[in-house]
Amino acid sequence: MVQIGMILGGRYEILEHIGSGGMADVYKAKCCDSKQYVAVKILRSEYSEDATLIRRFTTEARSTSGLHHPNVVSILDEGNDQGIHYIVMELAEGMTLKRYIRRYGRLSVRETVDFAIQIAEGIQAAHQHNIVHRDIKPQNIIVSDSGKLKVTDFGIAKAATGDTIASSTMGSVRYLSPEQARGGYSDSRSDIYSLGITIYEMATGKVPFDGENTVTIALMHLRDDITPPRNYFPDIPVSLENIILKCTRKRPEERYQTAGELIQDLRQVFTSPDGNYVYTNIQVDDSPTRTRTAEEIEQVKQSLGSSVVTDNGENLQGESDSADAEEDSTEDNPEDNMEDEEDDASMNPKLEKMIMGITIVFGILLACLIIYVVGTSTNLLPFFSNNSSESSTEASTSAAEETAEEETQEEIIVYTSVPDFLGMTKSEARAEAEEYSLKVTFTYEDGVDESDSSLVVVEQQYEEGESVAEGTKVKLTMGQNEDDQQIEVPALVNYTEEEAREVLEALGLEMESVYANSDTVEAGYVIRQSPKGGSLVDKGFTITVTVSKGVSQVQVPSLYGQSQAAAEQELNHVGLVLGSVSSDYSGSVGVGDVIEQSIDSGTYVDKGTAVSIVVSLGEPVTYHYEGTVTVEESPFEEDETGMVELILNQGDSTETIYTNQNATETTFPLDVSFESESNDEATVTLYVNGEEYDSYDVEWNAVAD
Repeated sequence: MVQIGMILGGRYEILEHIGSGGMADVYKAKCCDSKQYVAVKILRSEYSEDATLIRRFTTEARSTSGLHHPNVVSILDEGNDQGIHYIVMELAEGMTLKRYIRRYGRLSVRETVDFAIQIAEGIQAAHQHNIVHRDIKPQNIIVSDSGKLKVTDFGIAKAATGDTIASSTMGSVRYLSPEQARGGYSDSRSDIYSLGITIYEMATGKVPFDGENTVTIALMHLRDDITPPRNYFPDIPVSLENIILKCTRKRPEERYQTAGELIQDLRQVFTSPDGNYVYTNIQVDDSPTRTRTAEEIEQVKQSLGSSVVTDNGENLQGESDSADAEEDSTEDNPEDNMEDEEDDASMNPKLEKMIMGITIVFGILLACLIIYVVGTSTNLLPFFSNNSSESSTEASTSAAEETAEEETQEEIIVYTSVPDFLGMTKSEARAEAEEYSLKVTFTYEDGVDESDSSLVVVEQQYEEGESVAEGTKVKLTMGQNEDDQQIEVPALVNYTEEEAREVLEALGLEMESVYANSDTVEAGYVIRQSPKGGSLVDKGFTITVTVSKGVSQVQVPSLYGQSQAAAEQELNHVGLVLGSVSSDYSGSVGVGDVIEQSIDSGTYVDKGTAVSIVVSLGEPVTYHYEGTVTVEESPFEEDETGMVELILNQGDSTETIYTNQNATETTFPLDVSFESESNDEATVTLYVNGEEYDSYDVEWNAVAD
């Protein structure tokens, strides 16, 4: 059993519990060697005897041990300490993207694009290491206070070069790709689909497919079209909508084929908001194919009914009557499945029509040629004169020569690379085009003065580096110099709110402040900003900055009646610390338990606040004190009689402890005992006939009541 303070593997000291998952708990720990804080994921004890789950648990560490990227949580170590299986990871401070969306609602377009690029870069790094995550979702993305995103939880990742991935290890159903829901092969394009769903949620604040149960949602992924995000929020650029729709195509071959392609398009969202640059490249499905056994075929047939899993990895079969009915209707209509298979295997319709057209034209020409040759050689066509024959022959010869010449010309076409015309004036663009053996034509943005000599190229027909034939005309769009129109956003993190506002206003930009708690940034200082520093925006653009409200406030728990150790653990659990500890007697609380705390329970205080406690010493014990004084010598002569008094002097009080009106010589030696509630220093004075005769010090003996 894992306990706070224990050391795993001889080096990782467990400090506190920070999270839980379906199979494991996550703890904050400190490495005794490096003194660095880390996160330790520990397989729960109930799974420690299951070899399959242990193998799945350790897959994460082994598959990503060599993956190091700023947008991926690094795996540092893994091990097994006396039956406790653990993975050591980089400690990513912050909140999940899911919680971030719930807290702030749908994200701004700029923040959505920024976050999407960071996630895609992390995924791209994994794919370059032949790792497919297979469970991309906001719950597995960590957003730090600085706005840095990290992809985590490669618990069901698998090398992309591996065999077909079984559906028993699929990702969460709301972000599941169709091929995963179907139980088929999943590759890097499955991650792109899941990322597309995640971007959709960032841009709209909702997932595209949701239902009463997980089977229904999985079926939506397989057969339903996604509602375009602009239907909900028209302020979303067409370019971003096109990117989301391309990511979430049903067929993997119609999506982005790599995360790099997606990143390239995301970076053009604001420069080309009409989204014309986003296109779908229809390709032949290149998913690996292999011969299946009879058991595998039966499994695929039943995949919709038995292979879809829930977020916790549970099988969905029999989850609801309505889901079973949908599954049955699918199985009862095999023709529908056949049509799907035929669609998957069919040729591109445009290509098919083109081939058919070429075949028909070629057949007609061939028939005409045969008729002509047979007719002229047998004189069956007398209406052809020699002149016409000669003309025809000459025409045919001329056409053949022209065709040959064209073919020769095609063979010697020279290609050149398109240069970067952006930012050039007309004269500069013409000179550059001439140098590359190209021609240019000019169009103008709406509202600009065509005679303005300061206009520069703001858009070009072909991208830089694209190959075209020499002499090609390249259309260039002229407009105002973007450098004059756009302003580079400064980095504002760690500025005070007022400093940030002054800097932005000086640049002609607006600022909108939102506020959030931060355990690391002092109150009044900027935690993060959107868009981030270095971005280019138009003059007057509003920059959103998140300002720290200081350390998070937490509620002080009630510690009354708890042991000192339990009270300290309770305080640590909510982010507070134990202050001074004192003790006192209590008749109602056991020895060692808390009877008083310095801050009342229910009070909200800053994280890290110290709470002092008073612990019980148990029921109070009362004592009284006994003293004895002995007067050895008699103050009287033989046959002499008189009055004797002993007076107790203690502090400011006096008390007569002995009186004898008729004392004689035989009265002595005299022993007198007496009691007091206090053991303070005291003396006893002997008075004889009213006059002070002698004085004696008192020694007290404590006696429990």
